[in-house]
Amino acid sequence: MAQVYQPPRQSRFGQLIDAAVILIMVFLALYIPLEMELAGAEKGDWLPGTFTVEQGADGATVLKSDRGLVKTVAADGTVTFENLTWEAVEQNAVMQAQWGKLGYDLQAAAEAITKRYDYSFDWIWLILTLAAIGGYFLYLVKQSDKEYRQVIAEKFGDRS
Repeated sequence: MAQVYQPPRQSRFGQLIDAAVILIMVFLALYIPLEMELAGAEKGDWLPGTFTVEQGADGATVLKSDRGLVKTVAADGTVTFENLTWEAVEQNAVMQAQWGKLGYDLQAAAEAITKRYDYSFDWIWLILTLAAIGGYFLYLVKQSDKEYRQVIAEKFGDRS
């Protein structure tokens, strides 16, 4: 018969250290992508309706909508609009009132409205992520099965 497994006892101090290390690792796992600007989707410029994008000689990006709205993003990041109205950014009276409650004027609201998230993703990275998660799951199942068989062998003897 196999020797009965006795797990080691961990002191309260050891448990405290384990908890602190895990807490720090979770914090870093969430904070480092923010610092490296890897978190969240990338925002791209957008205008209501059909629009075209042109590069200016001075490095500015100019977006022109078929509705007459023109958005210019200068090389230094400054945003200006031409022909800007609430209707040009497709905002009705209720939406205008909500923007006002948030403290946004037409210019600030237009900057927020015309920055859209890009939710595109890479299929290869998705497949690799799923493979990693699946591989880890298989590893856990194999290890659990191995340990389960050891416990059964300890309690009831080896039946092989």
